[in-house]
Amino acid sequence: MIRSRLYALLPVLALLACPSSDGSTTGGTDSDGPTGGASETAGEPTAGTANPPTTGGTSDTSETGDDTGEAPAGPYARCGAGIVDSVSGQIDAARYAQVAGDWSKEAVDCQLGPTWAELHDGDATNPVPEVWGPAGQTCGGGYLTDGIPVQAGVCPEGGGCYGSVSGQALYVPAAGVGAATPGVDRIQTHAWEQGAISSHPKMLNSPEPYVTRPEYDPAALGQPIAIARSERNWTNDGVAIFAGGVVGTAGTATSGSIGAYYQFPSHLVPSAVAITSNNEFVLVTLWNTDEVRGELAVLSVRGPTPNAHSWWYHGLFNAGGVRELKLLGAVPLPFATPTSIAAVTTHGWTNPNDANGKSMRSLSFTGPHKDTMVDTCFTSEAQMSDVANQQPISAFAEGGWLQHMVARKGYALVASQWEDKVAFVDLAPLLDYFHSMYFGSEASCSETLSQFVWDGMQAGDQVLPQAPADVWPYTFDVAPESARPTVAAVFDVPAPRAVRVGLDKSQAIYGPTHGVDPWKAYAAGDDGVLHVFTPGRLMASWFEVGKGEQATGEPAPLATGQICQHPTALVMHRGLEGDRQTFLDIVPEKVDDETQEVRGLNDGVIVVCRGERALQHVVAWKDEVEVYEEIRDGRMNDPVAVWYSDRADVRTVADFEGQKLLSYRFGRVKIEDWKEGGCGPQGAEYGPGEDGMGDHEFAGELAIDGFPFQVSVANVN
Repeated sequence: MIRSRLYALLPVLALLACPSSDGSTTGGTDSDGPTGGASETAGEPTAGTANPPTTGGTSDTSETGDDTGEAPAGPYARCGAGIVDSVSGQIDAARYAQVAGDWSKEAVDCQLGPTWAELHDGDATNPVPEVWGPAGQTCGGGYLTDGIPVQAGVCPEGGGCYGSVSGQALYVPAAGVGAATPGVDRIQTHAWEQGAISSHPKMLNSPEPYVTRPEYDPAALGQPIAIARSERNWTNDGVAIFAGGVVGTAGTATSGSIGAYYQFPSHLVPSAVAITSNNEFVLVTLWNTDEVRGELAVLSVRGPTPNAHSWWYHGLFNAGGVRELKLLGAVPLPFATPTSIAAVTTHGWTNPNDANGKSMRSLSFTGPHKDTMVDTCFTSEAQMSDVANQQPISAFAEGGWLQHMVARKGYALVASQWEDKVAFVDLAPLLDYFHSMYFGSEASCSETLSQFVWDGMQAGDQVLPQAPADVWPYTFDVAPESARPTVAAVFDVPAPRAVRVGLDKSQAIYGPTHGVDPWKAYAAGDDGVLHVFTPGRLMASWFEVGKGEQATGEPAPLATGQICQHPTALVMHRGLEGDRQTFLDIVPEKVDDETQEVRGLNDGVIVVCRGERALQHVVAWKDEVEVYEEIRDGRMNDPVAVWYSDRADVRTVADFEGQKLLSYRFGRVKIEDWKEGGCGPQGAEYGPGEDGMGDHEFAGELAIDGFPFQVSVANVN
């Protein structure tokens, strides 16, 4: 049942890709790599090998070709149809390489799925009314609001409190990809300064400054494919992949970074990218055109900035001001054609309240020894020069008072649209290895100090090259085999177009364990079926671990429900709790006097329906899945992606053929300005809609010099 209510748009970020060049020179995998435990399909158990032969995988979709030699047909003919023979299941190596290398505008368009006109007999009209939006006022005294209308409050005069949300828009340049037009721009989606608010999208830099650095070799990057940020924690730098085989960061004004970069070999083509919840690791799916197999590359992140919010250690919590990306190696996947990925790790630090008021800079467990000034892993206060801002490694070890600062559970969900599979990849072996090296003993922790010795030898104003394999963190060639992530389960899903994973089941680290639903993972099939799984033992909150209430079973199906056909993308539904009165029949307030704790970061998704010109809001609870509302606007003719501003409920949509971004504001905003020695909400409050009582309003649009297909932004202080 769909209850239509012109409500507007929310986060989207999932690009189903035909790969680009990517590879691993350090680590890699052998053909008989780890296979994981018992794999199950939604219907019956299967023997999922982690490294299938070229004849592996099957497809029963009509678009993937057959053994007649006919050219691929259907809506995905340009971007994947015909790779897998629908009768024999054999992969056509030539077609595989062809699709991997095709990142033309037509191929990107194909990946995004059929348009409204293609599904409605060529009809391109849009009879939906336009959502109301304020005209605002043009002001001359501001900086963040310069050039865009102030939509709430008074005109700024300069100074005072300020803040914004900015990041990147990815697009296919109308002029073609080149050094001057790399297809990545830096944009702003929300801003406030001295009592003024504007949610009108604004161009900050075209092109994105990081991408133009000489270390990036902008002429050789190729078409951008996708960009990732955590949906749970602050990620200043987005991590993007490019058709030239590059992984590179793109920043914001508060990143405090200059960029980070890795180049894969030409036979390893990236297709999708995710970053773990606390920005510990970047995961890139690869098409290996030499071996005709899929791989999952693992890159460790060191993000030491912004200073107050980041640790400076590789593979641990940080705020995404990325200094270094180091390729550890790759894990073989149970299919050759990975097309989408999502990832999660146990949530750690959110703010100083999670560590008795201490910022991340006050949780250092290494530094100069008080007496010798030699870099040391602290095991006692006697070694520390600043006891108030330093901790022994035992504080983070199992049972330590700060153990929750370091993730110990997590997984990735990887899908193959062309081979009808999704795979759960267990990240616990990697997380446990990093934990054991940092906090297992003084000797093991001392080995990790090589990361700072090596970094100190590099030029501080240049993007770093790859550190040697024997500098921490060690590549998979040097680390024990047990450090590699493993494939835990494989399920059949007909043509999965997009995946997402639950990130948080409660408002706090130590939240309720009763009146909540299991951890969830989502896969949207091309046939319009949303598959909901539980990751079982692969995921738990620290509170569940402490109470001994974490799940112990294997990943398993939970439910299915109908959504739009040919879904383009999924994002977690941050606004789900606010919509609760709309779906009380699915999630009642109480069951047997126990309050039911619905959570948008676990219990709902937003589906981008390009062919229906709509966003669908979906709730999943127990064994039910329901589309409870749809969002449409007369301006929104070709929606393919949406992302949100995390300092206000502003959602920015990429309109591909319209060559524009569209922003909508949901919920109420309050003017922020100087108050009692600091900045904070005060004064007038503004709700959406002409009378201030609506669900949402149109906040403005921004023209793009090309065809946008992804938006990714983050808070900027």
